[in-house]
Amino acid sequence: MMFKHVVISVCLVAILLLSGCTSKFAYNNIDWMMYWYIDDYIDLDKSQKGLLDEKVEKWLKWHRQQELANYRQHLIDVKADIQSGYLTSQEWSNHMERGNQHWARFRNEISPELAELSIHLSDDQIHEMFDALEKENQKKEEKRNKKSKEERRQDAIEDTQDQIKKWVGKLSNSQKELIRTHATKFLSTFEQWIAYRRSIQASVKNIMLSRHEVPNYAEEVNYMFQHPDLFKSQEYLQASEHNRRVYIQLLVELQPTFTEKQTKHIQNELDDLIDDIDDLIDD
Repeated sequence: MMFKHVVISVCLVAILLLSGCTSKFAYNNIDWMMYWYIDDYIDLDKSQKGLLDEKVEKWLKWHRQQELANYRQHLIDVKADIQSGYLTSQEWSNHMERGNQHWARFRNEISPELAELSIHLSDDQIHEMFDALEKENQKKEEKRNKKSKEERRQDAIEDTQDQIKKWVGKLSNSQKELIRTHATKFLSTFEQWIAYRRSIQASVKNIMLSRHEVPNYAEEVNYMFQHPDLFKSQEYLQASEHNRRVYIQLLVELQPTFTEKQTKHIQNELDDLIDDIDDLIDD
């Protein structure tokens, strides 16, 4: 669980969410960044670090040789669609699903070996890791509970505005109001999300502690990694789908309001990401 979270989050955030030198630096230094992050959850011994090093080197080679080109092409296609006119809700939905497929390919590539690596953890390390994860859950709950419902609603509005602003630049008052209108329609999923985290963490912890007695242990853990929705409630899945549709409708209604300057800003952001990926492919 922890291995998966570390490698995937560092790798995809570096490529898809950052820009400029920061992303290239992060991608090319995932190895030491990963251990800095892992220390918050578990203390690996020298042998375990050696095993993980071998896997990370293999995953990054695969990712650089195959996945970066997929990301690059997707960004090019998004740019072309924006240049050609306004995207429909179905076209936005297709791009979101394509983004999910990037994640799924990466997850499916590394999860079998992550399951195998988990066999080498001791019971003490397993307890240490999941205790740390539960402390993280509690901190997230405490942070959320300090805010009122209205404050959380305002945070959702501001977060959505910031997400859009990153891509289009300065927003007009009418655009801010459009974002506010849609953001208030988002359903809160925190309680379902934290329940999901605890459910999958408990299941993985239990099977890991029984790893020497469970037939086909690695296959069982790998299945959990590749099918996380099995641990999500129907309420959570439905609320997430509702929020996805609201966000897509927001994009559909926002795009006609973009000025020429804002559209150029979007294109420049995409070009920067494409250039970053080109540099990483050439490294």
